[in-house]
Amino acid sequence: MNTLFEYTYNVLIWISDYTGFTYKEINIIIWFFLIPLSWMLLLDRIYKQRKCTIIFLGINIASLLFIIDFTKFCNWLFQQSVDFLNTFNTVGSNYVTSSVVICVLIPIVIYVILIWKAFFRKSKE
Repeated sequence: MNTLFEYTYNVLIWISDYTGFTYKEINIIIWFFLIPLSWMLLLDRIYKQRKCTIIFLGINIASLLFIIDFTKFCNWLFQQSVDFLNTFNTVGSNYVTSSVVICVLIPIVIYVILIWKAFFRKSKE
């Protein structure tokens, strides 16, 4: 778990250095916007529509209009995420393990399912 956490952290730091966004901003952009957006695109492909993507983008664009300080918002949301992951400490987990399971492994499983359904499942037509 530590190796996967460190690898993910280092990739986020590299993206941060490359883009000029902070580590916390990159973290929020990827996990709260890009990953869910990609899931919406896959769902739309599965259901042959654009509703999920349009609704998701509409909600996010509308929300961004109310964020005065993006960095401050990302710092706050990142801390909320850390606090959430630390709640799993009460059941014997730790921040690193909870981070890897919830933020890396579960999304990978979701991707596998969605990609399979979007591209490899036979159509029932």
